[in-house]
Formats: sequence, structure tokens, C-alpha cells
Amino acid sequence: MEAQEPTRWLMEIPVVTRLYLITAVATTTACFMDVVSPLTLYFNYDLIFRRGQYWRLVSSFLFFGTFSLDFMFHMYFMVKQK
Repeated sequence: MEAQEPTRWLMEIPVVTRLYLITAVATTTACFMDVVSPLTLYFNYDLIFRRGQYWRLVSSFLFFGTFSLDFMFHMYFMVKQK
């Protein structure tokens, strides 16, 4: 396997899917490394619209839990082509 194959595979994925994959993996990695708490990512109506924490509108779709087989299946089905 060449070193450029993962990069080429990533560049073949459609742009929106690629962006979503990268941000989902980055969010999960940040939570795994305790840079971000998962409690700051979940959707909470009061915190969003009364306290102005608007990132929760997007971040709730980016966090799939910890690194596990379930996370790998989510990522696989997200990038599955055809």
C-alpha cells in the first residue's frame, strides 16, 4: 500500500461528505483526548436559544460517541459509495 493511497481515497469522496467525515473524526478525537467535554456538544434548547450557545446546533450532529466499533460503522456507512 502506497503512502498516497489514503490521501487519494479521501480526495475521491464528495466534498460535503469529506468535510463531515473530517469534522466528525476531529470532534470525537477532541472528546477522546478530553479537550472538549461531550456535555458541551449535546442539543439543549434552553442553552441554545436562551444562553446563545449556537454551536450546539451543529455539534450535536458531529459527535458519535467514543472510538468504538459503532463509531467505525457510522463512519463507514457515511462514506459508503453506491
